[in-house]
Amino acid sequence: MTANLTHDDAAVRATSLTRRHAAVREAMQRDGIDLLIAYGNGRHAFTGTNPAWYLSGFKQLGPHAAVLLPADGEPVLLITPEWDYARCKERASMELVATAPETRTFLAAVASAVKQRGWLEQRIAVAGGQQQEAATANAWPDLLGQTPLDAEKLISDQAKIRDDWSLNCVRRAAAIAEAGYCNLLETTHAGMREHHVAAELEISMRELGAEDNFQLLSASQHNQSGHFPTNRILERGDLMLAEITPAVEGEFVQICRSAVVGGPSQLQLEKFALLEKALKAGMRAAKPGTPVSEIVEAINAPIAAAGYERYTKPPYMRTRGHSMGLGSMEPEVSLYHDHFMHKNMVFVMHPNQYIPETGYLMCGEPVIIADAGAVPLTSEMGSLGTIG
Repeated sequence: MTANLTHDDAAVRATSLTRRHAAVREAMQRDGIDLLIAYGNGRHAFTGTNPAWYLSGFKQLGPHAAVLLPADGEPVLLITPEWDYARCKERASMELVATAPETRTFLAAVASAVKQRGWLEQRIAVAGGQQQEAATANAWPDLLGQTPLDAEKLISDQAKIRDDWSLNCVRRAAAIAEAGYCNLLETTHAGMREHHVAAELEISMRELGAEDNFQLLSASQHNQSGHFPTNRILERGDLMLAEITPAVEGEFVQICRSAVVGGPSQLQLEKFALLEKALKAGMRAAKPGTPVSEIVEAINAPIAAAGYERYTKPPYMRTRGHSMGLGSMEPEVSLYHDHFMHKNMVFVMHPNQYIPETGYLMCGEPVIIADAGAVPLTSEMGSLGTIG
């Protein structure tokens, strides 16, 4: 599903990459940057960043890649290893240089490319990604003959505003997440182990086209929180928590779901309805220009009014969601962040909440920020499901 692009997909992707380059160049001009080196180490983590992927649209296999984006002129993409050149060439919209995967060899190739194009004397910035290895991060000053500016925020700020290609991918990922969860409801039963359920979910989403998936999945008669699956055997009456986060073309989307083995009780339905009310309140508040702290207050208000105010704060609750941009956790929907919402930002909004009578419940949707508030990217917002 994700291996080959249709003609229409390729056109949307190419147009979006052109817009990304233009937006980044505008920011470079503002910050006095002549050349941006966008580096990626190939770890397409849910919580990490890969600036090279963002500016190339190419999900690398090797340990190093970099886009050299000048303020004026054609960009260059350096990739590792050499044998991945053919795959990259099928999708590339810029000049390619393939090199060996060893760090020293790759960095030498970057230095050579910069020098050959007369960029070495210009003001250079590096966006290295949150998972850049020390050997690479420490090499840039000697390699470039100057201490480069830090362009991490420059890239992440641009990536938070979604273009057509990004939205194409996240909508596909949201559909996969929903389908995977539906399959979980249909195939899970008492007597299975948590890790078996997680494996079945992983397989179903890979078959649907997900190239990666981050998931928390656990169950209990009274959950304290969500966590990674264990060897625990499901029992009737268990409330299963599932945080499902598949990726398409490097773009992750998350849904948060809760389901009860054998079906929910009336008390569980009532408490879950409280979380649904909180989620919808947060979505209505999430308009462009709104600070995330106001969205948190809107989410917390109905929960506090029901008598659970102490549970809306640490240690019971830390965040009400987070961005799903280049680095998916930033900015968080938290009282302790001063970010503002912008149109076409994508978030997962989740009033996941510990309720003393029922235990921890998960309720969350991927949303896009629009003029009237947050709009869900799912076809149907989650409800308290039934397993078996």
